[in-house]
Amino acid sequence: MMKKYFYLVLLSLAFAGFAKAQGPASTANWFGYILPPSPAEYQYISFNMQDLGSVSVASDVISPVSTATFANGYVWSVNNDNGYHICRSKFDETHNLIEAPEVMIAGVSYINDMAYNPADGLIYLITEEHLKSFNPANPTNIQDHGAIAHDGFNLAINMEGNAYMISSWGEFGSLNLSNAQLTVINSIDLPIKMAFDMLTGELFGAHYGNLYQLNPNTGAYTVLGALHDGGQGYDPTCLFMTYGSSVPSEFTVGDLNYRVNDDQVSVTVTGHVDGYNAQGALVIPESVSYEGHDFAVTTIGNAAFMYCFYLTSLTLPNSVTTIEEAAFAYCSGFTGDLVIPNSVITIEPSAFHTCYAFNGDLILGNSVATIGAWAFNSCDGLTGILNIPSNVESIGEDAFVYCNFTGIVVDPENPNYDSRNDCNAIIATNTNELVTGCKNTVIPNTVTAIGNNAFKGITGMTSMNIPESVETIGNNAFALCFDLTGDLVIPNSVTYIGESAFFQCEGLDGKLILGESVSYIGDWAFRKCSHISEAVSLATTPATLGNELGGMVFAEFGIPVLTVPCGCIEAYQNSAWYDPFGLVGFYEFVEDCTAIAEVEPVVTAVYPNPTCGKVRIEAENIQNISIFNLLGEKVFESSANGDVFEYDFSHQNAGVYLITVETAKGVETTRVTVR
Repeated sequence: MMKKYFYLVLLSLAFAGFAKAQGPASTANWFGYILPPSPAEYQYISFNMQDLGSVSVASDVISPVSTATFANGYVWSVNNDNGYHICRSKFDETHNLIEAPEVMIAGVSYINDMAYNPADGLIYLITEEHLKSFNPANPTNIQDHGAIAHDGFNLAINMEGNAYMISSWGEFGSLNLSNAQLTVINSIDLPIKMAFDMLTGELFGAHYGNLYQLNPNTGAYTVLGALHDGGQGYDPTCLFMTYGSSVPSEFTVGDLNYRVNDDQVSVTVTGHVDGYNAQGALVIPESVSYEGHDFAVTTIGNAAFMYCFYLTSLTLPNSVTTIEEAAFAYCSGFTGDLVIPNSVITIEPSAFHTCYAFNGDLILGNSVATIGAWAFNSCDGLTGILNIPSNVESIGEDAFVYCNFTGIVVDPENPNYDSRNDCNAIIATNTNELVTGCKNTVIPNTVTAIGNNAFKGITGMTSMNIPESVETIGNNAFALCFDLTGDLVIPNSVTYIGESAFFQCEGLDGKLILGESVSYIGDWAFRKCSHISEAVSLATTPATLGNELGGMVFAEFGIPVLTVPCGCIEAYQNSAWYDPFGLVGFYEFVEDCTAIAEVEPVVTAVYPNPTCGKVRIEAENIQNISIFNLLGEKVFESSANGDVFEYDFSHQNAGVYLITVETAKGVETTRVTVR
């Protein structure tokens, strides 16, 4: 093989037909090549296609290289320092190597040349007179495509996967990558190192410090000029198209700015050309073209449209996979439905925070897996039914706070969350924690915890029955639920009430009953529950109240008098519950030796359920009946007087209905399925 190579070198020395140098037709910005300025030192060199005199050293810390190519953001090279190894290394936008070569395949046979094929994503090798290939993602799995006639010497592959080769016998032709068969087009008298311009499809070559342009249809070539820097010429040992470098890192098309992602074939939308002053409909395209490149739009960037108050509508394409943090935060002019396409996998924290003018449904695509904290916080114009897809794996804290959904349904196939018993809530299946509720939630009696912020700021919720299964009530669980009225009963099962759990529930105007097991109540838990008319604690040992100063648990509370169990007045007076002024606690304690520890349910029974006609509602001293559908629409209301009430659903559509029963003991809501 070496004899054949020297034959080509002699031919090149005798070549006298160089054409006059001319500017290249290519619009590509950069090529790269490796050359040895001395036997002991190798350098990675880059040059500008429009100025062949702009050669610059990008790195001088690489080992001797016999050939190289560019694939998937890396320079893949064959280093022949102490044996032949296939290595890869990265470089930045200014063509400086930023990673030392990493050995991916050690101890390979001599490789004449290698080239990346963008069409199938494989790197092809000419080695041991055979054509072989490997996937950059799995480089050790090398496939053999067969022997090459006359031994391939130099290889180039274009964007469409068409391969061209110069054999060691000086034959130029097209190479079939599936079977390694060469179709000779012409003979060539230079052992040119070849590479395709990935932007224009033009074929170039380098030899003895000169750059050539080749015609792949005929094999004819034309010299374009000498590669030099300040008069110093360079003689490359290999030439490759730095496809990644020729792709711009950032660009603008239309009204939108883009950043090219690491994969070089997709982009992130980084913002609007008008910044905060952007107006009108915002339509994100599925793909965008720039300087001959087609890019898929896969990401909406961090804070890309944050504070764009004047945008009025949003359309996202079915190509976006990630909506980054605060991407649309405070875009308070968006109206209509908020549709998250099926392609989206990740919605990062605060992505749509305070987009309060959306006034339709939130439609989550079926691929959504992650919903970050505060993702839809304060989108209080969103109504209708929230459907959680089967792929959702995690929902961050406060993700849906201040939204006004009338119903919540979790896909039955979701292994992480559920809406058991048609409860209109999101429940973490493994922990039985209610994560998110809505105004029509009926908490199932299998729920053991009400999560932080689960009902925070929900409007239109007038009553809530907390079942005996609940043990903890999280921070802000019902904070700012202004529409809650009547009594608030904390069942005997509850041991922990978090900070601000019922903060500013000003509509509560009945009795507060704290169950016998409550042992801790966090700061501000009942602060500004200013219309409570009676307070009762069934615990014989006063619960710890927030910090050492009492945590302002009962600041601005409705009444300064607390009823406690028989014989417990002294214990409460000597605790943080006592405040002689009644400003942040109670100045008077009365004992009720007839108080019972059990909190009886308001509604005795509602049956049959499901039903296709009449239901019978049984409760002591029924005063009023209200029936709602899951859209929050009231379909029936009537006053009552007695312990039994019947209603006929036969004239209503099939579905789930909520029956709110008001009695002398309180208010309770239960659910009925109509078939």
